[in-house]
Amino acid sequence: MKTLRISSRRLVLLLAAAGALAALVLEVGAAGASPATGPPITPQSPGEGATVEASGEALKVTFSCPQFVYEAGEEEEIEVIPEEPEEPEEPEEGEESEEGGEEEVTPPIIVIGPPTLGGAENYAVHYSTSPTVNASGQLGTSGFGEAGEGESEAIKGSNALCTSELELPTKPFPATLYEGKVYWQAYRESTLVPDEIEVGPVRSFNVVPHVEEPELLFRAQVFAGYLTQVGFGYEAELEGAVVELQEWDGKAWTKVAEAPGSNAGLNIFYVKPKKPGRHLFRPVVTAGSMAGPLPLEAAAKVARKPGKARVTSAADDGAYVAANAKEREEWPIEMSVSGGGTVLKNLKVEAETTCKGPTKAQNVKLEVPAVLKHAKIAPDGTVFGVSKTSGPEVWTVTLVGSLFQGRFQGELTTSRTNCTGYRTIDAILQKSVKKTTKQ
Repeated sequence: MKTLRISSRRLVLLLAAAGALAALVLEVGAAGASPATGPPITPQSPGEGATVEASGEALKVTFSCPQFVYEAGEEEEIEVIPEEPEEPEEPEEGEESEEGGEEEVTPPIIVIGPPTLGGAENYAVHYSTSPTVNASGQLGTSGFGEAGEGESEAIKGSNALCTSELELPTKPFPATLYEGKVYWQAYRESTLVPDEIEVGPVRSFNVVPHVEEPELLFRAQVFAGYLTQVGFGYEAELEGAVVELQEWDGKAWTKVAEAPGSNAGLNIFYVKPKKPGRHLFRPVVTAGSMAGPLPLEAAAKVARKPGKARVTSAADDGAYVAANAKEREEWPIEMSVSGGGTVLKNLKVEAETTCKGPTKAQNVKLEVPAVLKHAKIAPDGTVFGVSKTSGPEVWTVTLVGSLFQGRFQGELTTSRTNCTGYRTIDAILQKSVKKTTKQ
């Protein structure tokens, strides 16, 4: 408690000022105690019921976050000691002196100090898949758990605006394919109200699946009746989803190939256009969290009619072996070409394969035999082949390559559940090796 020596006139003025200050603090405190009276928390964006595209990046909301009374000022007593009165004059003869009066006691002044103001750091946001609020009107975080507790950050250069972010769940399905309604509520901490929480209104927006920058990628030349490669590229992580390649048959879209989604941003499909002419394809993405499939932009490709002109001929027929002598001995390649350079047959190689374990240290590497019995060679020499082994352990073998002037070069891959293998192939006609040896 402070002690203050003061005159009666100054005492009156101080008491009046203290009363005004106390009234002002109480008024501000009352204003900050409820968002209904001010300053309110006002949602800015997205608008109520707006549609927002799902993304692997965080979704953002904005709201007003004005200064407010976080804590009322403390009361303080000031003891007032009045100034001593002037010495009374000595009484004249015959006059009685005035003595024995009670000493006047001045009560202490109660002054309320300035309040503590709160700012952007005292705000936060709750995100939920349910509009349910508790007895205090506060939204929960149903459907998002800890991710539903959003921090607040002031927007630089704005007039008391803040932003908060929501990370959409990535499991069991990709965040880019999230679908549903999201409820959100900005709130702030304040010691002046019950539960020390002041809430803003509950708002919502609708999240729809979105795959960024989808694109179908075709070979420069596609021939009717020959297997070809179609790539589906995208700027998204789609692991956990299923990707289909569909073709328009003139009446409806039909599935021609299917593959699991990838985080590498690319899926490869192998299709065989039956007839020459214009073909229309589109990728379609599905996941268990979605109400329905997500069709993406279609693209057309013209399949050429195979003619008599070819880059391969009967001169390419025969058995092939590894072009490199060391590889020929240690990692042999067996294959043959027949039909006047139109068919690749009985490809047999070993592919270095990695089977993933629970951890990287537990991965297993092994050599897996890969066999492709038959693949047609297109007029431009390109070869695409896909086959699957029978039995309890189904392996998929894929070959991509080209044949030109008695030399075959390509890449072979093998896959089974969590195992993938790879082998680069460089092979030449066996009869050309014998000629070289004689020289």
